[in-house]
Amino acid sequence: MFGSPVEVKRQDGGFLRIKRLYLKNFRNYSEADIDFSYSTSLIYGDNAQGKTNIIEALFMISTGKSHRTNNVNELIKHGKNHFRVLLDFEDNGYDQNIEIRYIKGKRKELFINGVKKDKISDMLGVIPSVLFSPESILYVKGSPGERRRIMDIVLCQVKKDYLINLQRYNRIIKNKNIVLKQMQIGRSEEKQLDVWDEEASMTGFKIIKERQMLTEELESRMNGIIKGISEGKERISIKYKTFKEIDKIQNGHKDLLETIINNREKEIETGSSIYGPHRDDMEILLNGKNARMFCSQGQQRSIALSLCVAVMGLMEEKLGKKTLLLLDDVMSELDEKRQKFLLELIGNRQTVITTTEKTKYNALSQNNISFIKVSSGKIIEENA
Repeated sequence: MFGSPVEVKRQDGGFLRIKRLYLKNFRNYSEADIDFSYSTSLIYGDNAQGKTNIIEALFMISTGKSHRTNNVNELIKHGKNHFRVLLDFEDNGYDQNIEIRYIKGKRKELFINGVKKDKISDMLGVIPSVLFSPESILYVKGSPGERRRIMDIVLCQVKKDYLINLQRYNRIIKNKNIVLKQMQIGRSEEKQLDVWDEEASMTGFKIIKERQMLTEELESRMNGIIKGISEGKERISIKYKTFKEIDKIQNGHKDLLETIINNREKEIETGSSIYGPHRDDMEILLNGKNARMFCSQGQQRSIALSLCVAVMGLMEEKLGKKTLLLLDDVMSELDEKRQKFLLELIGNRQTVITTTEKTKYNALSQNNISFIKVSSGKIIEENA
């Protein structure tokens, strides 16, 4: 059915590939079994049939979160109270599996090879993936939160210390904001705020340093990609925007602490933390101009594509294994030149594609594609 196997090579000589996805009460699927090709799996069908739900399940198995919602209850099929997502995969010659279970009102549970894990974050880096979809343009034209999100997705998968620091920082800011609101009505003292400010500056600056190094790596990689797409006419630069200009930071976390303390009255007045990595941004410029404000839609899509490809290359280098490439209905959004670039990219890595038009992918070798039709939350596998 799948043609000749195309191994997804690792640097250590092994290979990584996903084999089977099982869904139970996930989105519009009562139950589904999906087998994947060694190379490319093309999932097609009309709109609103459940194609993107498969991509969403794979992304969640990779990152622990949906890319479409922060409300995990939305992932449960209507009328049910739980879901299961199970992925069988092969890594370095060994069959393995990873599973997420969720019951409404409880926490998600993670199982790797049948063993329950204490933290959902233990899955990060096991099945690294990169998602490119029409919504990826928000990394360029969306809010700063969208760009912080992609930085965090990458860094959490390649550096466990980053994940620990990010979780710690989020807890600190949550507690600090409680104190700030209490101070508005005179129920807390500044000495409590001193403690949280010190913690926020120390942990927050670790996050800032990692993100700054990431932006430098992404800038270099994106320029190599955008040069090819634009035939050398465009150049990208990225600035990490934080509490002050990066080159003016002399004393590390002490500079952040000083900024926070100097603006304490403002934070008390607003009842929220104003300075720190939770407010930072990754400003992307094309030929010196802010891409969010001054680039055309086509240019923004090129930048988003180059960003996703740069992320993919960086993750593969850091983790020593090929990423799973997830393409969610993207061909209709790209012109012929960008379509060709994307098809060339697919060549040497396992890819899962959703589309309403099979013919968009005629340029791919048909011997290494599995065709999977989706209709009303049901899977129909085909040979061609």
